[in-house]
Amino acid sequence: MKLSALVFLPCALALASCASSTRLSDTLDFGARKPPPDTRPIAAPEPLMAAPTEQVSSEPLPPAGGNGVAPGSSVAVQDTPAPGPSQSAVASLPSTPSVPSSGGIAGAWKISDAARGSCNISLTRQTLLDVYRATPSGCQAGSLAKVNAWQQRGQEIDLLEPGGRTAVRLFPTGDGAYEGAATTSGAKIRMTK
Repeated sequence: MKLSALVFLPCALALASCASSTRLSDTLDFGARKPPPDTRPIAAPEPLMAAPTEQVSSEPLPPAGGNGVAPGSSVAVQDTPAPGPSQSAVASLPSTPSVPSSGGIAGAWKISDAARGSCNISLTRQTLLDVYRATPSGCQAGSLAKVNAWQQRGQEIDLLEPGGRTAVRLFPTGDGAYEGAATTSGAKIRMTK
């Protein structure tokens, strides 16, 4: 009987110390009283000042003819044509390449890596979730050899490694080719059909 009392006494002391511990007071409620909740009213926020406004005035719009004179006014108007851009100025504007469709990008391409030579890559329209499948062949560069997918973002073409990390970003050059760089090494990449 003495042995069971010696075992029981340390267990009872351990439980008593756990009950008085603040660490366990939230999970084990042994009659400990919790403080009453804060019952003070929450103050309403102060009203905001309105932004100052100026008085609005109105005037009639000019007629649809576009001469800028209000009806009933006595301003003399000359009919002279407005100077327009010359034909040479219009022809000299740079043209932006149009965004090709994914069908126009799909196919066999040659990729030139400035540091490691060239290799081939096939860009297909076969989808892998939200990207398309890509298959490189003969590529020595690590970033190009790992490519397994591609996606188009506007004019940009991203060649992707497993896991979706961008290996190469390419942009159109206007002659049907794409140029860019490998994202890890910065090596210049050119892709041509």
